[in-house]
Amino acid sequence: MNILVALLHHIAAFTLVGTLLTELVLIRQPLTLSSAKSLRFIDSIYGLSAMLIIMLGVLRVMYFEKGQDYYLHNHAFMLKMSAFIVVGLLSIYPTKVFLQWGKAVKQNQLPSLPEGQARTIQRILKLELAGIFFILASAVLMAKGRMI
Repeated sequence: MNILVALLHHIAAFTLVGTLLTELVLIRQPLTLSSAKSLRFIDSIYGLSAMLIIMLGVLRVMYFEKGQDYYLHNHAFMLKMSAFIVVGLLSIYPTKVFLQWGKAVKQNQLPSLPEGQARTIQRILKLELAGIFFILASAVLMAKGRMI
């Protein structure tokens, strides 16, 4: 069971990174009705993968791996969780924008995406990817038994 939970946790993490990269590629192009629909769908996959990461991560900390005491007293783990929270908070704005497109997309109309808003979303997605770097670096330190 431990291996299955770890595998699913990693698949969800790779899915999250893949969705972020896909969103960044799509948002850098001129918006079309098709890309707007894709962005909404991909962002929902992003959210689902983030929820899976949290649920599976909690299971790993509480019931598998090294146990709660190890993780809750490990500075690398705390850095990892802090970075994950920051990435999650950053993701709110793009998700909010994509959700606001719902009515237009359902009516097969191109939603509004001012250039400044597109640039802001691009910057946020890049910051989220940078946050993932810190998550990965922390995971490496944890795997090596380092406390920072």
